[in-house]
Parts: sequence; structure tokens; C-alpha cells
Amino acid sequence: MELQRRRSIALPQILATWLLLMAAYTGPAECIRRTSRFHGEDEGDGSGAVEAFKYSATACRVHTASLADFGGVGDGATSNTAAFSAAVTHLSQFASDGGGMLFVPAGRWLTGPFNLTSSFTLFLHRDAVILATREMNEWPIIDPLPSYGRGRDAAGGRYSSLIGGSNLTDVIITGDNGTIDGQGAFWWSKFHGHKLKYTRGYLIELMHSDQIFISNLTLLNSPSWNIHPVYSSNIVVSGITILAPVHSPNTDGINPDSCSNGDGAQPCPFPTDASPMDDVQLQECTYVKAISA
Repeated sequence: MELQRRRSIALPQILATWLLLMAAYTGPAECIRRTSRFHGEDEGDGSGAVEAFKYSATACRVHTASLADFGGVGDGATSNTAAFSAAVTHLSQFASDGGGMLFVPAGRWLTGPFNLTSSFTLFLHRDAVILATREMNEWPIIDPLPSYGRGRDAAGGRYSSLIGGSNLTDVIITGDNGTIDGQGAFWWSKFHGHKLKYTRGYLIELMHSDQIFISNLTLLNSPSWNIHPVYSSNIVVSGITILAPVHSPNTDGINPDSCSNGDGAQPCPFPTDASPMDDVQLQECTYVKAISA
């Protein structure tokens, strides 16, 4: 009876990990939106009857929206913080009805931090750039992580991560190699000048979450760490390119922290500055220089 009980407890975790790994290794699922083109996109020949999205995932989402549908402006100057928040809130209602996908079209989408939701996909067009704002008042201050007890850069709290979430299940952040740009030089200068009262935010941080899939993106010039899953499980990171100057401070690539059942699948930089973890696999990773890990 004891052996059977242990198996029943472990089975959901085993199945979740298996599904994520199968998605990573068997190629992309083809997700099709059978409606007209998204708002603000060129109709081309006018047909626009089918929009296709191809990305590695265990399942396609039933409901899809574009950031432009919520007033987003991709000019690199207009703040889209409210648009991202409104779009995620709208799609969150479909978590139990096939999930939702937010499409970020081509453009430079300036934004402050925003949170994701469960059963959700964030998909970036190949020419889309999510551009982190340099307006510090758009970066909320949050508490240090419980296992840290203080910030890394300063004794107090920390700035929220650009893309975040807590207590989520089934989250996909992917695209056709679109870019998330943290505009880190602004933060690095303040760090070196000892002008920060709080710890710099990360590009992506998901806490207390399960079934996380991050793939096919370029992460550029993060203020600090790039990908930080913490207190989470069943994580796959695949096909990510992470770029920052060699001497940029603490721009670690992927820092799984207090996590279990993680897999760094396919080429990606994968440093391991982390708290205790369980069952994390590293495969086919490329490091440019150890000093910048």
C-alpha cells in the first residue's frame, strides 16, 4: 500500500513533465486562428481567412487576441502597460475553456511590468519587440523572496520583473523568435553608480507555478537575470537566445531557483546560480564566457 500511494502522488508530476518534454522534442504544434487578420495588420491580398501560429506546446489555445485589440501602439514610445494588463485580464476568463493566447504583432511595444495568467500563451511575432520602459515609476516595488530575506542589490525590496506571475499552471511564452528587450544599460548604470534603493527586476519570473514552457525567443539586455522560475516545477526552456554585454552585471541566462523537474532542452545558455533544486537537466548549452553566466 505504501508503494502504491507513492506512485499515485508522483503520477501527475510524471505526466506533466512527459507532456512538456514531448512538446520540446517532437516539433511544433500547429495552432490555427480561423478568423480575419488581427486588428492593425496588413490584409495583403485581402483573403486573411486563416492565421497560423506554429510553436512547441502541448495544446493550442481556443481563444486568441492581439495586443492591438486593447489599444496597444507599437511605436516604441507609447506605454502599453495598461494594454498588456487589459489583454491578460480578458483572456484569463478562458482558463477553463481552452485557454487564451495573446499575440504581439510586429512593432516595438514599450511597457512596464505585467503579469500572466493560467492556461495562457504569450506569442511574439518575429518582428515584435517587447521593450521594457525606463520610467522607474512604472516598476512596482515588491517584497524580497522569502528564501532570500533581502534584495540582491540592496537590503530592501525589489522591482517587479518585466513579465511575471505567481501560482499559475500551464504558461507558454514563445514566438517566431521575437525579442524581449530589457533596456538594461539604464539599470546597469544606476547599479554601478550605487544609485538603486531596490534590487533590479528580471525579464521573466514565474513563482509557485507549474508547467512552464519558454521557447523560441531572443532575450536582450535584461536589467539583471533573464529567466527566473522560482518555487516552481515542470519547466522547459528551449531554443532561447540570450544577449548582453560580457561585463553587464548579473545578467544570468536561466536561473532555476528552488525548482523541480526542469529541462534546459536544445541550445541555450543555462547558468545555475540557484537555491536547492531537484531533477534539473542541462543539455546542449552554449556559454560565450563564464564571467557573463
